[in-house]
Amino acid sequence: MDLSFLGHGWLQVLLLGFVAGLLARWILPGRQRLGLILTTLLGMAGAICASWLLDIFDIGVGGAWLRFAAAVVGAVGLLALVGALRNK
Repeated sequence: MDLSFLGHGWLQVLLLGFVAGLLARWILPGRQRLGLILTTLLGMAGAICASWLLDIFDIGVGGAWLRFAAAVVGAVGLLALVGALRNK
């Protein structure tokens, strides 16, 4: 798996994860009880999952904005999964 999808430094990865996590929480309706750290981890995990799925299906995503959009979509998917598992 090519993690260059996330950026080159830890600061970029943390910033991408935080912003992607915030956008995911904003996109999904309802109240999510996540703090700053869990929001950042959610965004980072979403970016990693999106990168992994794009690699599996051999989909090339060019450009920083498209990679960021994929990270947000991954974070939204993970947030929806966490919400569904918490409601059971």
